[in-house]
Amino acid sequence: MRVKSLIANADPVPGTTEGTLSARAAEELSALVGPHGAPPPAAVRRSPRRSPRRGALVAVVACGAAAALAGVAFLSLHGDPAGPGGHRAGARSGPAGQGEAAGGGALADEPSFGSTAELERAADVIVRARLGAGHEETVDDVRTTVATAQVLATAKGRTPGDSVEVSYTTPGTGPETAALTAGKEYVLLLDKGEGGRYVLVNTTQGWYEVEGGAAVPAEGNRVALSPGVREALRLTARGR
Repeated sequence: MRVKSLIANADPVPGTTEGTLSARAAEELSALVGPHGAPPPAAVRRSPRRSPRRGALVAVVACGAAAALAGVAFLSLHGDPAGPGGHRAGARSGPAGQGEAAGGGALADEPSFGSTAELERAADVIVRARLGAGHEETVDDVRTTVATAQVLATAKGRTPGDSVEVSYTTPGTGPETAALTAGKEYVLLLDKGEGGRYVLVNTTQGWYEVEGGAAVPAEGNRVALSPGVREALRLTARGR
């Protein structure tokens, strides 16, 4: 009861009374606290209304989040069908840079090169050689031909002798194999593999058939050999 009495009789301006205020001050004080010390209705604080613009922004953010979640769910279910350039990405699993498909056939799993510099830089050895007869082996269920190639000229790297042992997927045993034929002359771009054998840097771009003194690229290979390599291998510029 004491507290209630003190609140009811509290003076909003300590040390002053209504009689000591000027008329103007008394009028302004009355406008602020009311004639009996109660705040006028206009002084009642109201909760701020949410701006329509803010509401629209919240809706846009919510829609964007829902779309992002839907995209993540789609990729999780279906995966990325292809790596850069439309080829499967991954390390080489076979002697000719090929993996195995779910149905048991060979599936390309190797890099491709868009320029002469990239192609020639990828090879440890670039030689002009005559391919000899080979024998078949099976590595990770992939049929592989191992043949000795007689080196006629070298443009890059060093070979252990006047011949190299080349390992490549047997032609016709998969969707992408090098169409090499024993007895023909080729330019071979090779990586050094295990056991001293060499493999093609690419089943399409790792070999050029020598015809009429020129290096003819395989079907699908639009990258030409550099003038320096052709000169070192004693080849002309004519080709497909």
